[in-house]
Amino acid sequence: MADLLAASLQEIDLEDTKTVEDPQKVIQDLLGRCQALYAEVEQYIAAVDANQKGSKLLYSVEYKGLRNDFKSELAFLTKIQAADMSAEKSRNYTSCSNLLYHEALWATAKRCTGLVAFRKYFFWKKERGIKGLSFQKGLNLSKSSLTKGKSAALVDIVAAEGTEWVRVSTTSEKRLLFDLAKLGWQNDSDSNEDMGMTDAQNGNWEEDDDEDQVDIVKSARDLAHAAHANPTRGRPPQVRFVLTRIQSGKLKEVDAVLDKMRATGIQVECANELPQNPPSLDSVLPDLLVNPARSLSETLNLDCTILLALISDISHAQCPILDWYPSEVRAQIQDEENEKLLPTHLYPAIGSHPMVCTEEAAAQMNLIVDTLATDQEKTRANILLAQRSHNNIPSPDLLAQWASLSTHRLPPNFQLPVRVVPSNLSAAIAKLPWVATKIAKELSPLNNAIFFYGWAEGITTLSSNRTRAKQIEHAINEHGLEDGEAGPHIWLCGESRSLIAKQGRRR
Repeated sequence: MADLLAASLQEIDLEDTKTVEDPQKVIQDLLGRCQALYAEVEQYIAAVDANQKGSKLLYSVEYKGLRNDFKSELAFLTKIQAADMSAEKSRNYTSCSNLLYHEALWATAKRCTGLVAFRKYFFWKKERGIKGLSFQKGLNLSKSSLTKGKSAALVDIVAAEGTEWVRVSTTSEKRLLFDLAKLGWQNDSDSNEDMGMTDAQNGNWEEDDDEDQVDIVKSARDLAHAAHANPTRGRPPQVRFVLTRIQSGKLKEVDAVLDKMRATGIQVECANELPQNPPSLDSVLPDLLVNPARSLSETLNLDCTILLALISDISHAQCPILDWYPSEVRAQIQDEENEKLLPTHLYPAIGSHPMVCTEEAAAQMNLIVDTLATDQEKTRANILLAQRSHNNIPSPDLLAQWASLSTHRLPPNFQLPVRVVPSNLSAAIAKLPWVATKIAKELSPLNNAIFFYGWAEGITTLSSNRTRAKQIEHAINEHGLEDGEAGPHIWLCGESRSLIAKQGRRR
């Protein structure tokens, strides 16, 4: 066993032999690369800030740690470049640089979509029961609160609007083999039992002793635990572990470690499986920004809040603020003056998607319209659903009439009318995960009909009812889903609009 590891290390030593370079040239090279990297990060952050302001996202992208890490690295390299020191001391300082890792992290980030956070810790708690170690519950904790009995996993990149976790490692093959040798890890390729692969192959990695594993295996297991303890939309995030300096299929000892990592269910990407050059920032920048509309279904299910926002006078033209308007309406008119709801939020999301709403949602909208709507709002409601005075009117005519009642241009291929469909609530609940029966007890019949229809049909529900959406998400994350099950997909609009109200509605 020792001979095998020694032979592998000698092979890598021969490959790693390099000519010693002028330390000043090395520092200049590192500094130039870091400056270019920092400029890209700042360009990305500027785009994130603009996107968050324009899109009214319900959460902010956590980029502060990324910026601070890159800023610190740049300051470090600038300092040693300006210092007067010996060649040996310069080499010692440059060997402490983390630029290689920062470059790997940023290159990986540019191959992701919907970046949400960087260098974030996720927590879980180990609980012991009669049968020993049981599974974990996610904890909403800061790093500083980590205490005995609580464990954490570091995620370098939270991507895909929160549904993907990425860990980046610049550990080399040489470092990995040294660590294996120190642990006395059994990697005889002729014996799976000696290699310690029995647990991995049998799927019993959770019962394996982590103290006998190298760091990247420990990290993979921590990430797998944390992912199950911190679900997103009812499912554990997909974990991807990127090894930028380790190749698969080259050394048997390394492949055995990779097998242990993959046994946890995470995806492992090695250096020989990665693109040689990262994409340019300009070519991928739109993909890096959070865009909830990216994953919308073909057909969209509209709830009452969206139906009302689409027909409200506030959404379509400048409205004077009258002294008898309710405070909510007055605030929405002011918000609309600063940022237009339809061209900024709803129209870009809806685009050319066909739209439906449940009979219950349509009935609720009509009840509110009959009570509060202005004449133009009533007309828009009839156009939107092709009902009452606008029943059986062809779609092109509906679109023309809609456009005549608005100062905003319709998006290309916008579709009217919204089709009204039965919710079939009982049938919908019957084919949904069991957690739906718990959620149904907490929601009103109207919200059950709207959200469960979209869930059962596998289509996105558009809503500005953040309270109900978060209530559903919390229940699903609390109770969990079985393999193969999925939670509802809800697109939340950060703004809402009320009907402007007839004069009879006074404070």
